[in-house]
Amino acid sequence: MTFDSKMLTTLTMLVLFGGACLLSIGLPAKAAFMPLLVGIPGVLLCAAQLVLDVRAARRVDDPSETAEPPTTEKEDGRSEFEMFFWLGVFTALLLGLGFVIGGPIAVLLFVHFEKKNNWLNAMFAAGGTFAVLFGVFIWMLELTLFDGFLIEALF
Repeated sequence: MTFDSKMLTTLTMLVLFGGACLLSIGLPAKAAFMPLLVGIPGVLLCAAQLVLDVRAARRVDDPSETAEPPTTEKEDGRSEFEMFFWLGVFTALLLGLGFVIGGPIAVLLFVHFEKKNNWLNAMFAAGGTFAVLFGVFIWMLELTLFDGFLIEALF
């Protein structure tokens, strides 16, 4: 079995999510809720990805399964600059306008311009983001999300 960078990334993320879960165990219930809310699904998804990575690595290394040549992943055409650009856009919008306003705007822009979807799909994705942020985190869980530096300065 070969150990590639994809498997290393999966293991790193598994350790980070698992560490967040372990660190939250000693916290009070309200403080531990958020790291567990993010950490548990992250651990489960990383564990599933690790199983897929190990299976794929064994398939490539096993000479008895040479009936089909291993397929390489297609390059999706995104450059590192584009990824860092969108990371900057998300960061600027979240810091400037907060999660509830900046999050849906960031998703709207990303879905329309980067993923080349029409405005209707982009607005649907932004509406879903707003529904989750406001409906789940603010209304149901009664959490306070960051309002953004610009919003705090104006109001």
